[in-house]
Formats: sequence, C-alpha cells, structure tokens
Amino acid sequence: MTEYIDLDALWKVLVAALLAGAGLVAVYSLALVGLANGRAAGRVAAGLCFLVVAAGLVLGLYVMLAK
Repeated sequence: MTEYIDLDALWKVLVAALLAGAGLVAVYSLALVGLANGRAAGRVAAGLCFLVVAAGLVLGLYVMLAK
C-alpha cells in the first residue's frame, strides 16, 4: 500500500493541519480571554493574538490559491 501513498508527505500534512488548526483556535481563545480581562495589557495581547490568527488565515488562503 505504501507504493501508492507517500506516507512521509501524508504525515507532514497531518502534523501541519493539526498544529495550524488547533494552534489558531488556541490563539483565538487566548484573544477572547484577553478581551474579557478588561485590562489594557489584556486588550493589547488580544490584539496581537487576533493579528496572529488573521496572519494564519491569510497564509492559508495564499497557499491554497497559489496552486
């Protein structure tokens, strides 16, 4: 079965998808916690987290549309 499926590439795609998917969700949840905190530092951290999430979305769209 391995002659038809490149397991190395499949493993790389699986790890990247898990890290990007779970990572962006975790960063987004940290941003929501920062906003709920109400302090200025929490809002700044939330803004940075939202920028990271937006950058991840833009990178994902760029990679998908570049092919």
